[in-house]
Amino acid sequence: MFVFKWLFNFIKFIVREISSMIIKFAFLILLGVIAFNYFSNNKKTTITKKSYLKVDLSKTYTETLIQNPLSFNSKGINFYQLLKSISLSKDDSNVEGILLFFDNNTLSKSQINELGEVLNEFKVSNKPIYSYGALMDNNSLLLSSYSTETLMPPSASTSVNISGYSKDIPYFKNLTEKLGIDVNVIHVGDFKTYGENYTRNEMSEENRSDLKRVLNKGYSYFVEDISKNLSIEKGSIDDAILNGELMGESSEALSKYNLITSLKYWENFKKEKNIDNIMDIESYATTLKSVSADNKIAIIYADGEINYTASRNPTASTITPDRFISALEKASEDNSIKGIVIRVNSPGGSALASDIIYNSIKNIEKPVYISIGSVAASGGYYISTAAKKIFADKNSITGSIGVVSLIPNFKTLSDKVGINMNEINLGKFADLYSLTSPMTDERKEKIYSANFKVYHEFLNRVASGRGMTIEDVEKIAQGKIWLGKEALDNGLIDSLGSLNTTVTTLATDLEIADNFSVIEIAYEEDLKSIFEASLLPIQKILSLKNLTNTKNLKSFVENEEIFFKPILYLSF
Repeated sequence: MFVFKWLFNFIKFIVREISSMIIKFAFLILLGVIAFNYFSNNKKTTITKKSYLKVDLSKTYTETLIQNPLSFNSKGINFYQLLKSISLSKDDSNVEGILLFFDNNTLSKSQINELGEVLNEFKVSNKPIYSYGALMDNNSLLLSSYSTETLMPPSASTSVNISGYSKDIPYFKNLTEKLGIDVNVIHVGDFKTYGENYTRNEMSEENRSDLKRVLNKGYSYFVEDISKNLSIEKGSIDDAILNGELMGESSEALSKYNLITSLKYWENFKKEKNIDNIMDIESYATTLKSVSADNKIAIIYADGEINYTASRNPTASTITPDRFISALEKASEDNSIKGIVIRVNSPGGSALASDIIYNSIKNIEKPVYISIGSVAASGGYYISTAAKKIFADKNSITGSIGVVSLIPNFKTLSDKVGINMNEINLGKFADLYSLTSPMTDERKEKIYSANFKVYHEFLNRVASGRGMTIEDVEKIAQGKIWLGKEALDNGLIDSLGSLNTTVTTLATDLEIADNFSVIEIAYEEDLKSIFEASLLPIQKILSLKNLTNTKNLKSFVENEEIFFKPILYLSF
């Protein structure tokens, strides 16, 4: 007995010491990361004469600003900082030119147009912009068309795929029926087709016509921009693309149609142009001195899906009322900030969260302008209507004024796998969001009625913000999506323009254009929330270890609400 007791205590001691060592080691790593970031951020970078700035467009230039104390990417910059760095470099005597590497380009067409605007301003300084890559698609071609010269390797193994458009959208009705899952999609707006791929085997005519119109217009803008930037006849580009002469081809095909300047290997081109000093645009951004004026315009980011509660990942790009309103209050309380620009990149999300954010913008006394990036649809457009003016790129997607609820039913699946769900209910519609009770016509009507109220509220928000009647809004609502140019024509936005255009217009309207600076409001993430998020998987495992015990199982179900939480997605 003594031996077993001694062995038990010995094992406890070993486990305790190992646990202590792991905690200490984790703490040391944490301190090391913080120290690394501190010294990295404070390390001075200098630029030498005749330097070329390298912009690697395979990197992600986010449309937000999150201050994460554990981030190793201390020299990363967001999209606005990219534009700002290039804009300032045109007057820097040390900067000889810009090198754009377009392979695996991550920018959208809207972002490319905004970047192109800055590149055109840079070229006025008579400094060259060279584009290079071995993989060319539509977006890369549009990007490179803003360059002084574009080159690709003279190799048959280069990849050129320039097309009109091709979209593959999966439809899952046959699959869900085989699995025994019935997805109920209740929407308001004939063109609010989100979720139809769970209830249909093929695309609805409304969805097809809406998408085709937007894609056709987007392609038309693409050809027009290439023609204008490269001074090539539009018809010849269009014919080459639609005849498939630029699909599955190599760089030689682009050279044939004068869509690139030359066929050269990068190393050879570098020697030819005497390009010796190359600095990443991220490093260059750290050399720029911040300028602060008495008058400021704040940029606040609304990037990602709109959720009512925060993501389990604190560094994720999501928009929540708490997070957004906190940033808005910072700008509102700073007397040096005279106006606010909200950069919106959101496909929508929670109707409730959107309305709360809308109200917070509406209550700001300072003028608020919206700059729509790639998309401000559904809830993303809802929050935009609270602003004084809305700007967008011609390729920005906006609108989608409608409401949809997705409610899956697993009754058939549960029967198949041998689960017999027993329900105890009190009151009519108590099981409205049940995962196994049948979705009757009466229940559908109940949900539709709730959705219709939200839809009507959406129409009212747009009508009030845009100075339109409900009837006029209804004509362009119904869930339809619109590109920026269309949105301008139907009154959903005030002007076509980039983020820079939005900022300068606001400064002009405020009569501070001669003396103002721009400040970005960051979302600050504390160590506590990041640490808790990192421990979440471990906490889940620990909570599951004793589920065989009936009492523990009941507690877990009640705390996590796995079975009883309504799976209802009421969204814009």
